[in-house]
Amino acid sequence: MHPVTLAMTLKKTDRDPFGHEQHLLGVSATTELKRSDWGMDYAMDNGLVGDDVAVRLEFEAIAQ
Repeated sequence: MHPVTLAMTLKKTDRDPFGHEQHLLGVSATTELKRSDWGMDYAMDNGLVGDDVAVRLEFEAIAQ
């Protein structure tokens, strides 16, 4: 198991624009992983894939 740190950005917090009066929260998160850290090395020797993998997460949450 490897810890993963995410760089997070709060995009917006507001009321639902469709009139439901629920509170919304938009967040973006990014990180970069190395395949080799997770024991994955298939196709890296011949250069078909690189070791670095960019990860980008975009999500929205609604208060219940």
